[in-house]
Amino acid sequence: MLNSAEILHKLLPISKNKIEYIGDILQYLLPWGALLGVALEGNIPMAQRWLYAGLATSILTHILKFLFNFTPLGTRPDGGKNSFPSGHTSTAFMGAAFFHLHWGIALAIVPYLLAAFTGYSRIYAQKHWLRDVIAGAALAISIVFLL
Repeated sequence: MLNSAEILHKLLPISKNKIEYIGDILQYLLPWGALLGVALEGNIPMAQRWLYAGLATSILTHILKFLFNFTPLGTRPDGGKNSFPSGHTSTAFMGAAFFHLHWGIALAIVPYLLAAFTGYSRIYAQKHWLRDVIAGAALAISIVFLL
């Protein structure tokens, strides 16, 4: 029986490696793009918030990966470890949520879509389950708005 990633792999002409590579780029592009926008404005307090949100997101993601690695949630679709939550997705959504927090939802729609594509790329490449991606996104958005 085929899972959703295998079905999409058969339907889309784009290779798995290219989609995974785009997700890898977006993981860094979104948060650093948000910081660049804040830096161009000269908004130092918001740059500090970006730093705190980024550190908290990264630290909590890795703590959760370590804790869940000893459970069934820690196993990736390809058999690897450190599955839950998705670090790529949490990083991308941290950047998108930061766009939302600082510039409003109208300017954050595209970053949110790109962050969602990052999560999709992880599922498509069979590196993460849907639950890992949702958890990474929820973690990052929560941290950005709570800090």
